[in-house]
Amino acid sequence: MIKLIFKNADIFRGIFPWLVTALICLCITVYAPIADAGQLGPAEVIKKFNAVLTDAMKRAKELGYPGRYKLIEPVFRDSFAISYMAGISVGKTWKTINDKEKQLLLDTYTEWSVATYAGRFNEYSGQKFEIVSESKPVQDTVTVISKLVGADKEETDFYYKLRKMEGKWLIVDIQISGVSQLALTRSQFVNVINTKGFNALISMLKEKINNFSQGKSE
Repeated sequence: MIKLIFKNADIFRGIFPWLVTALICLCITVYAPIADAGQLGPAEVIKKFNAVLTDAMKRAKELGYPGRYKLIEPVFRDSFAISYMAGISVGKTWKTINDKEKQLLLDTYTEWSVATYAGRFNEYSGQKFEIVSESKPVQDTVTVISKLVGADKEETDFYYKLRKMEGKWLIVDIQISGVSQLALTRSQFVNVINTKGFNALISMLKEKINNFSQGKSE
């Protein structure tokens, strides 16, 4: 995410070996703690996620969909409580499906989630993310408010809900305009399962993934 660009290289010939050594030491000192997501606080988790989304937008054409997907996937896996969210999304079905089906759900849910971000964050026109606030824990949940400011100054607030799981702060829900995205997902998923079955849900998600990969909105 951070690029060091040196211009007029002749100026640095005499000091370049020393400068490189100094920069390496500085990067190790400053950024090594950040590499371990387990040490990140709630706001830092969101800042890291926002930074990757911003990079995906800025480099959208260069990366293409496959590149954006590859860029976003690691930080998504590191920032979201995937097992928790997938389980909540299918309701009581989580307790009735076997281990193989659970793994299929987790894999497909993750792929669909990443595909959604890779498909939608596909252009840049000056948008920027800002962290507004971080709440104190309420019932083990912290709310981090982040806003996306568009080029036209229009703002969209994202209320990230995070909980500490396995020693890490992880996103468990996102609320936009007061609406829980996890609740919306659960409503849709449970409805598909109840009317068409578990396999139909998987097929629906795979179709959405395919659409995003082809540049379609859904």
